[in-house]
Amino acid sequence: MSFTKKSVSTYAKSLFETVKEKSININVTKDSFDISKIISKTTSNETFLPNVYVIGEELSLIRAAFISSKNLEDFFNNPTKEEQQKLKILLDIFPGLTSLTKSFLKVLAERSNLNLLPEINDEFTRLLLKFQNSTKVKLITASSLQESYGLALLNTLKELTASSEIILNISYNPKLLGGIIIEYNSVSIDASILKEFSLFFNEV
Repeated sequence: MSFTKKSVSTYAKSLFETVKEKSININVTKDSFDISKIISKTTSNETFLPNVYVIGEELSLIRAAFISSKNLEDFFNNPTKEEQQKLKILLDIFPGLTSLTKSFLKVLAERSNLNLLPEINDEFTRLLLKFQNSTKVKLITASSLQESYGLALLNTLKELTASSEIILNISYNPKLLGGIIIEYNSVSIDASILKEFSLFFNEV
């Protein structure tokens, strides 16, 4: 595992565990890598303590801003730009972030790692899905599915992925001719007619 991937994994896991356990420690130590010891205590007038879902939504919003604006992405990936300037831009774009997320962003700024936010969001989302026993499934079909297939399809996917919840992403590709392709957790199941034709012609 590369240093960057390890850092992303550690940041996401530390943040996730901190929020999940609702353990906020006011002792801020710059040298510690344990996020639970870095994130500031919520202010006295903040009665709402965010959970993993709220933090996940905020990270997703920040990631969306990165990937929707090439200029913003380039700015955050530019090592010549000051981290505090990058932090200020994020806080200006998202003034309503919870104090916990703001504290986390300050930690990333201190370590010049704000550019890792999209990857941290992806890893945090992976942990969140595992936490709620959910699986993201991409379904590719040649045409739109009939509504009557919905319940049976979801039940089949839950059984296939051993999950209690399915987050389904459906796309259409007429080139498949028929059948479906299912993708989840780096697994791909190709049950399309196009594949059957390809196998047939390869054997001829």
